[in-house]
Order: sequence, then C-alpha cells, then structure tokens
Amino acid sequence: MKQPNDEQDTLPDTKESAAPGSRREERDTEYRRRILATASDLIERRGTECVTMYQIAQEAGVGQGTLYRRYAHLGEVCSDLMQTTVDTFLQSLGESVAEADPSTPAMRQLSDIISLSIDFIDQKASLLHTIHSMYVEKKSHTIYQKPFFRTMHDLLQPLLARAVEQGEIRDIDIPLTVNTLLVAVSPNQYLYHRDVLGYDKKRFMEGICRIFVKGL
Repeated sequence: MKQPNDEQDTLPDTKESAAPGSRREERDTEYRRRILATASDLIERRGTECVTMYQIAQEAGVGQGTLYRRYAHLGEVCSDLMQTTVDTFLQSLGESVAEADPSTPAMRQLSDIISLSIDFIDQKASLLHTIHSMYVEKKSHTIYQKPFFRTMHDLLQPLLARAVEQGEIRDIDIPLTVNTLLVAVSPNQYLYHRDVLGYDKKRFMEGICRIFVKGL
C-alpha cells in the first residue's frame, strides 16, 4: 500500500458552506477517528508490542507527519484509546465509594476496589503497559502524576484515613501506603507476575489483599 503523505491525506473537498474553522474541526475529527480505529484493530490483531506508528499511519491512510502532529508516540495513541474506558471505570469506582452504606467497613471497600482494579488491569494490561512504558522515562509524566494514579489516590486515601479513625487498622503513614499500593498493582507489576512468574489473577489479587488489607 502506498504511504500517503501530508499533501495527499486530506479528506475529500466539500462545498465551502461551513466556516473554515468548522471544516477544519470536522477534518481533525475524521483523522482522529481513522487513526484510533486503525490502532485499535492493529493492537487487537497483533498486540501492542508488534504495532508501530508507521503501520498505523499506513493503514489509516494518513501521512506520518499528520499522525505525529497529533500523537508523539504509540503511548499517546493508546492513552487516547483508553481515555473513555478509564474515565468510565474511575467514575464507577467513585460512585461505588460515595454510594456505599456508611456502616460498610473501610477496609472491605478497599478490598473491593483492589479486586475491581486488578480485574480492569487484567483486561487492559497490554494497552496500559504500553502507555506506562512510553512515559516512564519522562520526568513530566511519572506514574505519580498521571490522572489515573491521582484519581485512585484520592479515592483510597480517605478510605485508609477512615479505617484508622474507626480503629479498623493501626495508625499508618497513609500517603506512603497508598502510593506503594498503587505501584504494586500497576500494569507492569501485574504483567511481570503473570507473564514471568506465572501468577494467575486470583493469586496476584489474594497476595495484594493479604499485604494491604489483612496486613494492615
């Protein structure tokens, strides 16, 4: 397939009835749709480790310049693919915490969140791993600054604080405990235990809960 260039990968001309800004937005929206649809298909068929930016541009029918103006690397493409899914997941977690019976022990809620998070990571591990790997060396995008990490931190810290206040657990360093827990259930950790050490999801989940729920 001939690689399109930036002069060739424009959308078909339409009558200039819309404002230039609106036409440009429509074009950008269509580029994004094509790029993400192609990336999703390639990742599903080949796995993230076998997909390149060149392949995405070629199969989406856009120039590499067009692609790189929107996404600096594959991690950003994966991030865009994941954004809606992640937002929905985090919203559901937040609602489950907010709507929980006030008498529900905080540590039981923590255990439920850990289980749901590991289920989510198991389903999306390949994409999440790619996102993490592309950003890990960039100081401005450390794991602690990512929206997912910050939102999870904001959910978990009040639970542990309530558990201490209500005497469910002894007094602990809450920020350090939450940070350590979130690193422990990161996609890289999960994939290492699953793919290298041979853990299944149940064993990994039980181990994390043993340390961070029963252990506290």
